[in-house]
Formats: sequence, structure tokens, C-alpha cells
Amino acid sequence: MKLRTKTLVIICIASCILTAVLGVTLGYIVSSGYSGIERQNVASNVGRVLNQLQQEDLNIRSISYDWAVWDDTYSFINNTNQDFIQLNLQYDIFSKIHINFMLFYNNSGALVFAKDLDLKNGSEIQLPDSLFSYITENKNSLLKHPDLNFNQTGILCYDVNETPLLIGIAPILHSNSNGPIQGTLIVGRYLDDDKINTLGNITQLKIVLHPLSNTLLEESNQTSFNIQGKAVYIQPVNSTYIAGFFLADDILGHPVFALEVGSNRYVYNQGIGMTRNLLISLLIIIIVFIVLMILIIDRFVTSRLTYLTNSINDIRESRDLSKKFKAKGNDEIALLENKIDTMLTSLHKAWTLKEVTELSLKKKVDELERFKKITVDREIKMMELKQQLNELRANSERKSE
Repeated sequence: MKLRTKTLVIICIASCILTAVLGVTLGYIVSSGYSGIERQNVASNVGRVLNQLQQEDLNIRSISYDWAVWDDTYSFINNTNQDFIQLNLQYDIFSKIHINFMLFYNNSGALVFAKDLDLKNGSEIQLPDSLFSYITENKNSLLKHPDLNFNQTGILCYDVNETPLLIGIAPILHSNSNGPIQGTLIVGRYLDDDKINTLGNITQLKIVLHPLSNTLLEESNQTSFNIQGKAVYIQPVNSTYIAGFFLADDILGHPVFALEVGSNRYVYNQGIGMTRNLLISLLIIIIVFIVLMILIIDRFVTSRLTYLTNSINDIRESRDLSKKFKAKGNDEIALLENKIDTMLTSLHKAWTLKEVTELSLKKKVDELERFKKITVDREIKMMELKQQLNELRANSERKSE
């Protein structure tokens, strides 16, 4: 694999790992941060609903106190004056103070008078017997007053099949708040869908009442906020809706239903959108970084190495050791080019010396060959001459005999 290819592969792998790590880190940090903000907002929304319920409590407490601490009511509980009913317990009065019913009990716990109006239709309706049975069964808690200033407000769920009530209980006294206590006045509103929708319109939130056995509370996130002494559980329902749940207690302190306060997940979705934009920006930056790195490495490393390789090939093919590299800069590649130049210069000198030496040796060999030829021919002639002398001497001796 070529260096350029290896470099590209390494940069791509490193960039992918960096992108993945940064993406996971950014996603976790941003989503966690915005999730925490979202939960705080949900808890704040639940707090707004609780504040509105407190306002309802204060309102009904005020109504129950105003009607119970009144000389006309004090007289009515004793004589059931019909004029009081005609003047004060009619539809327009109930509609003005947004009350559905009033129950008048004497000191013995007996119901003296009950009035229940359907404010939507303007007609009188009959309260269920289960309500009166519930009050009678809990009269020690609902109809007994430890002092003249004692009054109660809260939710009353007397039957799981009936609409919950928001009631106010006050002792019946004189207008100057003096006793003795002549009985108990219970005023109430239906906590029906219309009332829940009204609370939702006031708080600009979605409010849903769930039975106590509803599984939404059980499946909600275990992390909870404590708002006004109540544990608030958070449950993301889907990508656009999140809800906070809390248990609503009745006037006796028993949990009776779960109240859901829902809102849109604008904050969280903004965080997700920002994370997505960050990741896209990061990806673009990584791509630009890869391209720049490839161009830089190609410009300052691989192209110079390619030039060096091609130059060496040219020298090898031409066998010209006198060629030089055009080394630029003072980096490692330039140093390598200078070293190769030095090596080629040394090789060129050694090669030139070799040629000179070979030429000198050749001259000497030629001289030796000529010398050999001269001496050998001379020796041969001397031997031939000597042989001739010997022959002449032998011939001369034979003639002398």
C-alpha cells in the first residue's frame, strides 16, 4: 500500500473515531443538560398547578367561612327558615360564587338542609346517598371542631365511581365569630372535567386526573422533585409530550388519585436540534480537516517523496552519478536529499577513481606484454644462435679428425 493511501486511511479512521467520541460526548452532555432543564420546567409547571389548587382551597375556605360565620346561617340551622333558602340558596348566588352545593349539619351530626345545583344547566340535582354516608362515617373528622377558628378545605373522594369534590368545612357561628357552635357548613365544587379544564386554561397546561391504580405513576421516572411537600415524578410520554405526576391527598390525608400535568417538550427538542446541528457542523469540520490534511501532507511530504523516488529512478536508468537533487528547506526530507547527494558524490568519485585505476593497470599490463614479447623473442634468438654455434663446433671437430 502506498504512503499516500496509508495516510488517507489513517486520517479517515482517526477522524471517524474522533467524530464518534465527540458526537457521543456532545450528545450526552447536551441531552443531559436539556433533560435536566426540561424536568425543572415540568416541576415548575406542577408547582403552578399546585399553587392554583391552593388558590381554589383559599377561595372555598373563604366562601365557607363567610357563609358559616353569619347570623342568618346561625338562625337557619335552628329554624330552617324558608326565607333564607329563597333569598340565599338560589342558582344565581351559587353561580356567582362558583359553588355546586351546600350542606348544613347541626351539632348532633344530622343533615338539616342540602342544596345541589348543576351550574352548567342551572337545575337542581340530587346528591348521591354515598356522600352523606361517607360524611356520617367520618363525622368525627369532618363535623367536629376543636375550636371556633377551626375550618378545613380539601378534596373529598367518597366513591371511586363518583366525581371528586373540592370542599370547605367551617363551624356555624355568629357574625362576630362568637359561639357557641351551632353546627357545620360544608360547601363544595365538583372536581369534574370542566373544572379540570378550567384549571388547565388558567395555567396554560394540560391537566389530567388519573385513578390511583393507574400504571403511569408506577412507570414514571424514579427521580422525583419535591414541590410544596409533594413528590413529583417525571414521565416522558413521547417525543413531543412530557408529564409530571403527583399524588393528591383527600381532606383526611389519604392519597386518592394521581394528577398529571403535561406540557410540550420544546426545550428538550431544542436541545436535540442543537445537538444535531452541532454534529452536522462537526462532521463538516472533520471533512474539511481531512481534505486540508491530505492536501498538506501531499504538498509537503508525499509529493516530495515521489519526486525523490523518480529522481533516483532516473539516476539508476541513466547511470549518471553526477546529477544533483534540488533540496528545499531544512526538514527531514531535505536532509535525506542532501545525504543522497553526498552519497552520489562519493560514489561518483569512487567510480572515477576506479576507472583511472583500471586504465593505469591496463597500461602497465600492455607494457608488460610488450616487454615479455621482446625478452622472449630475444631469448629464443639466443637459443637458436647457441644451437647453431654448437652445430658448427661439432662439424669442425669431425673435419679435424
